[in-house]
Amino acid sequence: MRVRRQRQRMTQALILLTTLALSSTALADDHFRGVVTGRGNDGTITVQTDDSRTVSVALADATKIRRIFGMREIRMSSATLTPGLRVHVHGRFDGEDHLIADRVTFSTSSLKTARAIAAGVAPTDERSLANQQRIDEQTRAIRQQGAALEAQKALLAANTERALATTGALDTTNARIANLDNYHVISTVTVYFENGKASVPSKYHAELQELAERAKSIDGGLVQVQGFASAIGKAESNQELSRQRAEAVTAILQQNGVAPTSVVVPAAMGTSQQVAANTTRKGQAENRRAIVTLMQNKGIAIK
Repeated sequence: MRVRRQRQRMTQALILLTTLALSSTALADDHFRGVVTGRGNDGTITVQTDDSRTVSVALADATKIRRIFGMREIRMSSATLTPGLRVHVHGRFDGEDHLIADRVTFSTSSLKTARAIAAGVAPTDERSLANQQRIDEQTRAIRQQGAALEAQKALLAANTERALATTGALDTTNARIANLDNYHVISTVTVYFENGKASVPSKYHAELQELAERAKSIDGGLVQVQGFASAIGKAESNQELSRQRAEAVTAILQQNGVAPTSVVVPAAMGTSQQVAANTTRKGQAENRRAIVTLMQNKGIAIK
């Protein structure tokens, strides 16, 4: 009787062991070995398997990540799963190339190798980033230089246009007064200025108005205005002052009806042609002048 019971117990134990074995086989997880080739922002890593497949491995909070050190397993963070690390992945495939990981293990030597790879790649990445930044800066500088060149070209074109216009006007004027020997003098007015001044004293307005009326009535008439300064002070200032005096007189003539085409370009004579010594006030006053000359073309006058 006792022997029969023992046999029944042994049979039941054998059945239980067989059931557990079958159950264990049915619940066995998927696993593979390979090398980490990349990391995603969504908590996944990419692994190149030993059979040359590329598998996306999803890591969860419950995923166990362990470093094998001899007979020990040391808990590690997912940050250690860097490209170049050789791993053994356990989990469940929920797609052809997508696995949800339950466990990821790797050896200490594999970790050292991955870190060595990372150490070599990082400086290269930094140099690439620095080179790209330099390229971007150079590109911006080239664009700025291009914009500056375009602005200079536009300014040069505008200056050239103005220069051509000025040259044309000067050519016209020079053609008219190329040879003043073709003109004879009809009348002359001399205007004297106060020291350092370019405004025409009122006492000369009547004379200039009379000359303007006569110029309008003469065929082929031409008016020449020359401004002068005394040789006291800086030459640059005297040159500018003589120009202002000539232009002031010309303005009065034109205001009294003399056409601009009948007036020679006002001449700034500076301190040239001094008519008196500048050692006295009287001499200086005689040099501060503008000479207005009304001329007529000799060919027209003969007719």
